[in-house]
Amino acid sequence: MPNEVEHVAIPAQTMAYLSVHGSVRKTQEPFARLLAALAQAGVAPAGPPMARFDLDLSDPDDADYEVAVPVAPDADGKLPATPAPVRCGTLPPHYALVTVHNGPYEEIGAGYTALTEELNALGHAVAGPASEVYLVGTDSGAAPADFVTEVRLPVES
Repeated sequence: MPNEVEHVAIPAQTMAYLSVHGSVRKTQEPFARLLAALAQAGVAPAGPPMARFDLDLSDPDDADYEVAVPVAPDADGKLPATPAPVRCGTLPPHYALVTVHNGPYEEIGAGYTALTEELNALGHAVAGPASEVYLVGTDSGAAPADFVTEVRLPVES
């Protein structure tokens, strides 16, 4: 079954993130570092984890990318304090082409193909890094066949 693509308004979201250099196929260790740093700071994730990276990766095993989780702002609306190298920021509201990939991460390319085809058909321009939101992933204990990943491609609208 082909991946369905939707044009979605993504609201602003407060994020804690960690910049990484390495393989986009090996995100478990950076996610573990991010979550440990947040736990140390007493900051709890407020949603599913995500990774953000350039759509055109020349070498997925030697890339710059980010791992991130949504976090709630402090009671006074400020960004939560986190230990370096973890940073907090607000992902601004934007539009994205979005598809949901069901299955192992190794097969997620079909989602990117669907997004690229829709991007070309609509004539939109890419407006930022692609992201994968891991709705059901390795941290859930689910089998890879049961993973659910939302793949987003920010676009100008």
